[in-house]
Amino acid sequence: MAIFVDIFQLIQSMCKGIEFIKNRERRIEGGSNIFNPGNAAFYLLVFSIFIPAIVFAQSDEDYTSGGNPLYTDHIFRKNIKSIQLHQVSWKFSLPIITLGSIKQLQLDFDDLDGDYKDYYYTFIHCDADWKPSSDITRYDYIQGYQQDYMTNYAYSFNTLQKYTHYRLLFPRNGMNITLSGNYILKVYLENDPDSVAFTRRFMVYENDVTIHGWEKQPIGSDMYTKQEIQYDINTSRYTIADPTDAFKTVILQNGRWDNAITNLQPENITDTSLQYFQEDAGNVFDGGNQFRHFDMTSLQYNGDNIATQVRDSLYEDIQLKNDDPRPAAPYSADPDINGQFLILTKDADSTPISAEYVVVHFFVPLDSEFTTGHLYVFGLLSDWQCRKSFEMHYDSDAGGYKAVLFLKQGYYDYEYAFLPKHGKVAEPGVIEGNHYETENRYYILAYNREVGLTYDKLVGFATVHAPGN
Repeated sequence: MAIFVDIFQLIQSMCKGIEFIKNRERRIEGGSNIFNPGNAAFYLLVFSIFIPAIVFAQSDEDYTSGGNPLYTDHIFRKNIKSIQLHQVSWKFSLPIITLGSIKQLQLDFDDLDGDYKDYYYTFIHCDADWKPSSDITRYDYIQGYQQDYMTNYAYSFNTLQKYTHYRLLFPRNGMNITLSGNYILKVYLENDPDSVAFTRRFMVYENDVTIHGWEKQPIGSDMYTKQEIQYDINTSRYTIADPTDAFKTVILQNGRWDNAITNLQPENITDTSLQYFQEDAGNVFDGGNQFRHFDMTSLQYNGDNIATQVRDSLYEDIQLKNDDPRPAAPYSADPDINGQFLILTKDADSTPISAEYVVVHFFVPLDSEFTTGHLYVFGLLSDWQCRKSFEMHYDSDAGGYKAVLFLKQGYYDYEYAFLPKHGKVAEPGVIEGNHYETENRYYILAYNREVGLTYDKLVGFATVHAPGN
């Protein structure tokens, strides 16, 4: 009984009182008095409307990286697909821009319900650890409107799967960002901040410090499997009062946050620099391997790594070639796009609304099932997280792991990642192997909480390409 009381209370808050009732009445010809809150039928109708919505809003994704999913990249509704967030000028960029510049970020996503919905958005400022900045308000970091709705949308054209494509460019005049730091882009429905559709991380930085980073081969037993990141931060134009506690750095590998290296301490501190040169100080990553890929930019022929494809009355169905494990295989320098994907169709003129959705089958042959963890399809396509919908399942008759994903037409990088039970960091090396020679892109972020400020500024940013020699 208690659960129905809780749901009832939740529904009451969602109804928005008289405003909700009036809006609903306008959509019913004749304005039936069923919407009278004193009428028992009113509550039955509300339950019929909102109980499915409440259940539907609960994502089937397991958030395995820890923390509150609201402050990371998370999808709360199953009808949301193919989210991309990047700089307008470069589709493979990290979602980061300079404070005060004219550059914008571009958000694209599809709603598979295929109808129009009022999607609203706002920004949430976070500290260096991706927790909401509690001592500042949105009026402190947003100039203009505190929220807005998306007006750029289009319906899919000539596709088996109907969808509505939405696009947003931000920040913009009328809703600008005034502080640097970490941000969450929160997208929600019908001007109801509690009806969250999805969230995306992005960053806004200032060029207060200059970061010079490089990758080097580690020494010792890790020299053939890992990559070490070292860097120097020039502070000649910027005063750092507390370089050990108030100043923080983060190193990302290909945009992943689950294995980010944080809070390294500088080896040397001078009047004009902080130097992070030390060996074996926690600044070492598994090298990984070149990403696997498949090409379904055209459905008129079999692209790279596609074994078969069949079209029925519902969907295009693609079986990828078997992906053999390669932990002990020699390194092969196959080109990749560092785990990202590109939505693209060569079969029609307008990719955003003409690209088809495809059922894609993955298979990894293995003699036995893992007993200490689970296997996932992994990459930007899974938001660099081990999500439940990307989990593979062992088929003893087939002798391997299978997964079936519903993906929009394009070119995809991916890999297979093992996640130990109760673990928080994905381990691609179990299936893919680790090599020092692997081409990776690293990002270095520098945060500082200045004396007198109550939030973390993002004061520097740099990119490092590996291998370095």
